[in-house]
Amino acid sequence: MELQPPSIPGESRDWTFVLEGGCSECGWEPTPDVGRLREALQRALGAWPALLAGPDAAVRPAPTVWSPIEYGSHVRDMARLLGLRVASMLEADDPQFANWDGDVANVVRRDWAAEPAALIRDIARAGEEVAAQLDRLRPGDLGRRGHRGDGVPFTVLSLLQFVEHDISHHVADVRRGSSPG
Repeated sequence: MELQPPSIPGESRDWTFVLEGGCSECGWEPTPDVGRLREALQRALGAWPALLAGPDAAVRPAPTVWSPIEYGSHVRDMARLLGLRVASMLEADDPQFANWDGDVANVVRRDWAAEPAALIRDIARAGEEVAAQLDRLRPGDLGRRGHRGDGVPFTVLSLLQFVEHDISHHVADVRRGSSPG
């Protein structure tokens, strides 16, 4: 029987602060250029096959730090969430998004036990779907609004920036073996 690893403290910061001033931890800076965001997102998603290919992909660098597989599962989810939320923002005026907690999802789905090859395929598929969706965006779509359940507002552009940062930041997290955040 496979044991559940120790729980990881939930995220306490609202990472939307990076949309205003960038991220001092990973060096990310917001850009309004959708082409650059798309390229950065594809580059970050494309890093995951190598990050998940090693024999230690399921090993946490510390008891309360996600393994590369857990980070990869979160990245897959963020790419899927981006696609779903952008679609919702294009179809409805100011939709409210259900709250989503990646730490809870990790435990419920047992992400630490994910099969790396399947996860690599899932990340690639999510990346392809997001890229196709971004290719269909028109300039007027970028300002369409939605908001999280906690009231935080997003536009299509700021949501794209937020998720691209999250995914790129987690590539850096895995490469340096650091904690989420």
